[in-house]
Amino acid sequence: MRTFAQQYRAAGTTPRKRLLAFRQVQERMKTAVPAEFIDFIRGAKVGVRVIADAHVEWLNIDGVPLCIRKDTARLPVTPGNLFIDEIGMKSPILLTPKGLQHVLVISALKRDDPIAGMLDIAFDAFSEHWKETLKVDYVDVSNADELVAAINSFEGQVLVFDGHGTHRDKEAAALYLQDEPIDVWTLRDRITRMPPIVLLSACDRHAADRNHATAANGFLALGARAVLASVFPLFAPTAASFIARLLYRLSVFVEIAINIRQRAMTWLEIVSGMIRMQLLSDFNHALEGAKLINSEVYLDIGSRGNAAINGEHEDPFATILQMYEESGVPRGDLDRVFELTIANSSVISYLHLGRPETILIDLPERIEQQFKQMAEQDVMCAFQGW
Repeated sequence: MRTFAQQYRAAGTTPRKRLLAFRQVQERMKTAVPAEFIDFIRGAKVGVRVIADAHVEWLNIDGVPLCIRKDTARLPVTPGNLFIDEIGMKSPILLTPKGLQHVLVISALKRDDPIAGMLDIAFDAFSEHWKETLKVDYVDVSNADELVAAINSFEGQVLVFDGHGTHRDKEAAALYLQDEPIDVWTLRDRITRMPPIVLLSACDRHAADRNHATAANGFLALGARAVLASVFPLFAPTAASFIARLLYRLSVFVEIAINIRQRAMTWLEIVSGMIRMQLLSDFNHALEGAKLINSEVYLDIGSRGNAAINGEHEDPFATILQMYEESGVPRGDLDRVFELTIANSSVISYLHLGRPETILIDLPERIEQQFKQMAEQDVMCAFQGW
């Protein structure tokens, strides 16, 4: 793990070196995980919850990491008090698609920071599509007081943090509020209302080779139900694009998907689908860069591949690889580029922490009907007991 982390962070690394280091991690995991566990994971129908500090999300399951094969979230086992808080029964948080469409974006970047404005650029690219449905509140913060005030005054469900972070060895992680580093854990007695969904668009928010005092764990301790964080440094334009695409997903996709599936969706499903779509985009870029596909194939399979991902296919990437083969790309080239893409994609850096499966999104009329049914059942039980 440490070797792979070093390869990921190193200035002089190459895609090939990252791939070799990632293979080593996967091989060691394969020897550590009993074969019957792999069979159990293959059969999982509603996602996988990893209870570990090790990055089991990278375990190779039939050619792709677990975090791509299945909807996957993690409960870290350290620190112990946080683990006890998270592992117990959690009442579902019921939200409507509209309830997800009010977003707080907290920027902690200085105006002259080279990556300041990346999120704005990404948002501008999508704003035409979500301007009628999505409300985004932007707040700049430069110290802990401003951060606390911004969070406590927000009444929505989704918080995006845009800024720098660091996690030095044997120290607690820090978020930089412009020039001021803060330990998120120290805010526990000051936050009165933490949004249930937190998206950390910052580097090393749950670093792969550091201690448990991560910023992501800190936000869980502050009351977040689900935190999307990174285990490695993120390339700012890619990270900004990912967040923008995810918010676009909230503004358009969720309500349509609920109507098509005729059931509630979990926050875990929504994020996992976005992670797979990001991998498809990275794969498409890699194939185009290698001159194995042209722009026409790129757009065609990008569209049909996303449909496969969002259509609840049991193995969407098997379907996608077949699409590429049918377009004329040799299977050997596909497998080689796909493996290289996975090891170098930002998707393996994203880690979904907490209990995202307990955040349920459904249509208002369906939620109302469920409450009526629950009330009727309560009355019936009370009558029978009386």
